[in-house]
Amino acid sequence: MRRRALWIKLAMLGTILMVLFANSSVVASQKKRAITIRGEGLILNYSEEIYWNEKQFNQEYEKYSKNKAKYLKDFVENFSSMFLESSLKANGWSVSFESRYSLKTKETTYLTFVQCKINGAGSGTVESPYFRTEWLLKPLLGRGIDLYNFEYLTDKILIYEGKVNNIPIKITFEFSKPISHCHYHIWPK
Repeated sequence: MRRRALWIKLAMLGTILMVLFANSSVVASQKKRAITIRGEGLILNYSEEIYWNEKQFNQEYEKYSKNKAKYLKDFVENFSSMFLESSLKANGWSVSFESRYSLKTKETTYLTFVQCKINGAGSGTVESPYFRTEWLLKPLLGRGIDLYNFEYLTDKILIYEGKVNNIPIKITFEFSKPISHCHYHIWPK
């Protein structure tokens, strides 16, 4: 019974990710994802690096180049419908595409870099904020994974590394002060 419930959750997560990148084969060609969230006052600065194979990178960049405003609008709408509850807002959006060549490895890395500011996930005061994370973790990782699955890199940084739809993902929460947490909340010690 538990195995069946897990498969249902995985199928639902796969469907959600497909909706996030509607009208493309984006998920299938992603090589990895790295999400970093930095607390600043009561705001969470969200950044995501999506690594691609060369073909998908070129296709995504071509779509972006044809109509930058529409590409960003569609991305924001998909992100918002998946992650942002009515009390959360995102602004300050930027999207960039990069190809990086390494002289050391003689390999090229292709990625899309997305940034925004999440308002409404933090409450309390700037000196003593309290941040919710379920808005990101539940839709992305499912109900079985929460902050207790993360590891402390330092007393100010929590990291999770795993896979979503067989794609490696790394999620990092960074803060300027030492932190504590429960299942879905982070606060300063």
